Amino acid sequence: MFGRNNRLLDVLVVLALLVGIVSVPLVSAAPPAQKPFDGQTLTVWIGGHVVEQEDLWKEIMSNYEAKSGAKIDYTLIGFDVYYQKLAGAFAAGSPPDVSFADLGGWVPTFADKDWLEPVDEQLKTWEGTEQIWPNLWPTVTWKGVRYGVPWFTDDRVLLYNKDMFQAAGLDPNDPPKTWFDLLNYAQKLTQPDKGIYGYGVSGIKNELATLGYMMFAGGNGVHLLTPDFSATAFNTPRGIDALRFYTDLFTKYKVSPPGTANQGEDDYRTAMAQGKVAMSIGGPWSFPLIEMANPDIKGKYAVAPHPNNGTPYSTLGGWASVIAKGTPKKDLAWDFISYITSKDVWLYWLTKSAGPLTTRMDVAKETPTYQNPLWSSILDAFPTADQRAPIPQWPQVSTEIQNMVQSVLVGQATPEQAAQTASDNINKILKGG
Repeated sequence: MFGRNNRLLDVLVVLALLVGIVSVPLVSAAPPAQKPFDGQTLTVWIGGHVVEQEDLWKEIMSNYEAKSGAKIDYTLIGFDVYYQKLAGAFAAGSPPDVSFADLGGWVPTFADKDWLEPVDEQLKTWEGTEQIWPNLWPTVTWKGVRYGVPWFTDDRVLLYNKDMFQAAGLDPNDPPKTWFDLLNYAQKLTQPDKGIYGYGVSGIKNELATLGYMMFAGGNGVHLLTPDFSATAFNTPRGIDALRFYTDLFTKYKVSPPGTANQGEDDYRTAMAQGKVAMSIGGPWSFPLIEMANPDIKGKYAVAPHPNNGTPYSTLGGWASVIAKGTPKKDLAWDFISYITSKDVWLYWLTKSAGPLTTRMDVAKETPTYQNPLWSSILDAFPTADQRAPIPQWPQVSTEIQNMVQSVLVGQATPEQAAQTASDNINKILKGG
């Protein structure tokens, strides 16, 4: 009797427990933590040689989106058309929130037009401020205020194909050092019947022609402008000699390919990868790009100081991240810029790519990438590389230099005539005329 009742009691207790368990409301899972920029979209335009590294940019953008919660609407734009598109967007009042600006005078130009947000306040507390190479800050400074953060940089050197040197009986470990050497090597390397040329002269009407002339003028002890940027300094016998030698490589000696007036170092890098151009101006951006053009060329190209006529010279380049004036996404824009310029992101980038040259000194010291012998000439030249004039008139100045180079290449003017015309026009520009 008692046993049966006890068993009944046990069953009732178990049922009661089950009912209790079922009736307890389930605790809902905690909502995912909100990310700092959930629901926001940032427009970003990127220009320069790094636009060719599309897969790596896609990965970097995806990583940032996962971290921040923001959507990055980014566009990669080729160098040839980038300035016109970007300046046009700013002038029309519809620029991207963040954009890349060439370190060759773009930032002062845009800041002078009140197109950019200053970043000095953000730089006071950013961990990377003291790690940026000191010689880069003047390129993003206008009237004592910084308007951008240098992202990658470079200097220009001689890029050459070692296999082509060997095929021409030249020692690839003994590249040309003087203008005389350069011409001698280029003539030995040139075989027009096979479509092979010794040296590529940048004649295309964009910044590459300006940089090409600067390498030869600087190598002859000549600067484009006076130290205070108030007047021209290249319309001198040595400046004209530099223009003549540079253009003679095409017009007189025929060591640069047909169509030189419409080609630049980017074209020659691709041709070099295919064994068609032996030498051209290049830099750290060239390493990943020449290998993308032909993976088999890895280990078969090299760089060296560019040949000169008595004055070792290199010119500094690169790109900075800038923020559009008045964007409502200023906090997001700064967060994005600080992210892509962080030590961790740069170190990651350089595990995936052989370049370009970081603007961060700590990364330059730590990354194994720069231990490659290719980088020795780059790193040796960089601390003293010459910068383009950090003035708002630089784009106009550069256009006149491009016109000067082209007019000689196509036979419209002698070097003396072209230099005089360019000098007169630039002096008017600098005086506000």
